[in-house]
Amino acid sequence: MNFRRVIVLDLASLGVGECSDANRFNSVGADTLGHIAVHDGDDFQLPTLNRLGLGNIRYSDPVVGLAPADDPIGFFGKIRSKSRDNSTLSGLREMFDFQSLTRTTSVIDSIVGLLGVHSILISNYQSYLSNQNEAEVIPVNTDDAGFEQLHQQVVAPNNGLLYFRTMGLQESNASDDLKGSVDALKLVDQHLARLMRELYSTDLLIITASFANDSTLDVTPTREYLPLIAYTSSSPEGKALGIRRTLADIGATIGEIFGLDISNESIGKSFLGELK
Repeated sequence: MNFRRVIVLDLASLGVGECSDANRFNSVGADTLGHIAVHDGDDFQLPTLNRLGLGNIRYSDPVVGLAPADDPIGFFGKIRSKSRDNSTLSGLREMFDFQSLTRTTSVIDSIVGLLGVHSILISNYQSYLSNQNEAEVIPVNTDDAGFEQLHQQVVAPNNGLLYFRTMGLQESNASDDLKGSVDALKLVDQHLARLMRELYSTDLLIITASFANDSTLDVTPTREYLPLIAYTSSSPEGKALGIRRTLADIGATIGEIFGLDISNESIGKSFLGELK
């Protein structure tokens, strides 16, 4: 597929169940999405995310209100952080950094410096994002403001990378506000319905999370699998992407789309070839 732009929506702090090494991080029993859903009960509905395949990620252990879709329109799976530093920013570094033929750098800066396309980051202050010297950083303080910026950027015919890190869910999870977490996810779902209508046929939308934080556990963040959904309007039928071993697979996919020279020493493996 001839993608010209990648939009990454980072639902920061959304985990989808304890990871295989959860015991090393005091995270046995962690399930951010599941516990949020149970709190809302029968009222928990995320129709857009579910059409994309969010419920299919947990087909063997369904989440309340998120039964697997019969015909998901997104490519779905779950992904994990490989880093031993389980922090709220380590996932970002793992997602975007890669080993080039000469040094460790990020796909964010590389596609601008080498290819001359845009990298636009929409976020509140995060040191990793702010240190991307070639990118344009658009500061926002709320999800409503962030999504409005996202919509404005998506309808503009620019090529490159567009990244938005949501704030509402991570703030609610950090303050043990399950009702706020429900509301934050429903807001995301509503904006996603609009966003999907705005995408160009050469856009690839990737929905994931850079870390998990189950507010029902005492540890922060929690070690969980993270959602991975890829959607393009040019492919109406989705399928499973399986379990990805590292967030670096996202950066590797972006790198392949834009033709970056990524060393074999990089840990990420592109899933671009599976999006068909």
